[in-house]
Amino acid sequence: MNAIASTLDAMRPLRRTPVPPGPPGLTALIGPVAAALDGSGPAVAPVPTTSVTVSGDYVAGILRALRPDDPDAPLESEEVAVVLATSGSTGAPRGVLLTASALAALTESVNGTGPAPQWIAALPLSSMGGFNVLLRGLAAGREPIAISSLGGASPFTPLDFQRAVHAAAAHSSDIRVSLVAAQVRRLLSDEAGIEALSGCNQILVGAGPLPASLQESAGTHGIRLTRTYGATETSGGCVYDGEPLPGVGIVTLPTGEVVISGPMLALGYRLDRVLTESRFAESGYRTGDLGSIESGRLTLHGRIDDVVVVNGVNVALGAVEKVIDACPDVESGVALALPLGEAEVEIVALVLAAGAGPGLREQINAAVQGALGRPAVPRRVAVVPDFPLLPNRKIDRASLRALATEPGSVTWLP
Repeated sequence: MNAIASTLDAMRPLRRTPVPPGPPGLTALIGPVAAALDGSGPAVAPVPTTSVTVSGDYVAGILRALRPDDPDAPLESEEVAVVLATSGSTGAPRGVLLTASALAALTESVNGTGPAPQWIAALPLSSMGGFNVLLRGLAAGREPIAISSLGGASPFTPLDFQRAVHAAAAHSSDIRVSLVAAQVRRLLSDEAGIEALSGCNQILVGAGPLPASLQESAGTHGIRLTRTYGATETSGGCVYDGEPLPGVGIVTLPTGEVVISGPMLALGYRLDRVLTESRFAESGYRTGDLGSIESGRLTLHGRIDDVVVVNGVNVALGAVEKVIDACPDVESGVALALPLGEAEVEIVALVLAAGAGPGLREQINAAVQGALGRPAVPRRVAVVPDFPLLPNRKIDRASLRALATEPGSVTWLP
């Protein structure tokens, strides 16, 4: 079993490292992270600072999970180098205990053995996706180039990203970046963004599903997107386009739950031995995701806790979203289960669909019914201008749920 060491034996301190928005956040992290990884300094807990896009409540939630600089909460193991917070997109954030060896396990296979790549930092550095870019830059001997809007310092724009790509080209012909789907969508809507994406050798897209429509749009411009899957508990994305990276094992349990194994796994959760023992088993890390494996390739079907019962039938909300995303007039969709009476729920869909015609709801309903059956069809559909995002750029589902339940907040299609 992958168990954490006794707190009684832990002596290594855990220090909070504030991460301000913008390029200064990268500068603030480089020294402490390098010292934490080589053992010459304390373990680090990267924490974003309060700003226009990062609320004090969000920061407070992270601090409650990580408990840095707290003599009454020693680290669970001296091997821990970094404690990162999970996104909190489905609940309160949790602190994840990461060792230097776990964090390094995927870096070589991602960077490769050729000339050193130049990474662009475009995701918040206090989340796993952005933090990995810092690690890969350190391993390559090239400090990542931070976009000016990093961490919400300013609105993310195609011109901002284009400037970073041009700066990266002065250092290497191998330019790489990690993005989320919302950023890719914004870049593909602008000539400057398309030009910048075309100059990147590797574009990793994670932190959630990658809609097929976005893949197709990128493909029309000759841009290849790599869909990544993983978690903070697996040191980030460790499955690329459904295929595990070297050293990564994936299996599914009889329930369909995906289990990931390999040297990149975290030791467990900060100050939560019960959760650690339930999620980190002998077979590996139990992701809570449903999936299937065919010829070594993983296909995801949603979250276990996103399976709801409608008219006595189990419906996976993730599967509904995948069908909605494939509709011709939809850019992206989110399916939610809202209470309907004492013991029932209804499925509703909020979608991004620029220029969608009056038949959008019928298009979605027909596609979902044909693929998943009548119980999975959303009872209501609304078009929204954008999805609210958490500071780490994941979709803020709690805010979407509040939007869908507050009368008059959205206009439901007839």
